[in-house]
Amino acid sequence: MAASALLSSLCLAASFAVPEMPEAEWDDTEVVTNAALPAARADSRVFAFSLELDATASNNVEVAFGRDADHDGVLSRAEADLLVGWDCGEWKVVDCATGDVVHEQGVEGRASLEWRLVFNAANAPRTLSATTDGRAAFAALAANPPRFLYSTDWDMMRVVCRGMDSPSPSISGSIDNIPLSIRIR
Repeated sequence: MAASALLSSLCLAASFAVPEMPEAEWDDTEVVTNAALPAARADSRVFAFSLELDATASNNVEVAFGRDADHDGVLSRAEADLLVGWDCGEWKVVDCATGDVVHEQGVEGRASLEWRLVFNAANAPRTLSATTDGRAAFAALAANPPRFLYSTDWDMMRVVCRGMDSPSPSISGSIDNIPLSIRIR
């Protein structure tokens, strides 16, 4: 009779979400909120998030990620490394250090972006899986994921909404390790 054992590591995720956006003082104006990101663990290997919004040709939702270097609870433009979002009819990813922008055509209506970046022990991106409204997106980034797409130093995100007449966007995500299963027979 053969002995059988199953060893599995736990998938310990550190989740994050943006609380509901504050109310705008006037219609069709800008609202901003900041939210802390959980600290990445030494064995973290996946940075994933989703963004859902009512997209129009005239509204904008930006999610910036970075390190709050001055510890004031606000991620300033100078502290942001990565900006991802919807901008007047298209999705965009911005390298904040260089200003380089990658665009992806969007569709108005209820829109979504799903983002999953796997990185190695040296925190270098290995694979990026991004979809917008269920279709593969950002092929140029996925083919060779650049370093600016994630840093374990990030501790804050900033969400900016402009021209949103409808409910707040939904933003949530996690920083995980990759679950591992080993079967021994």
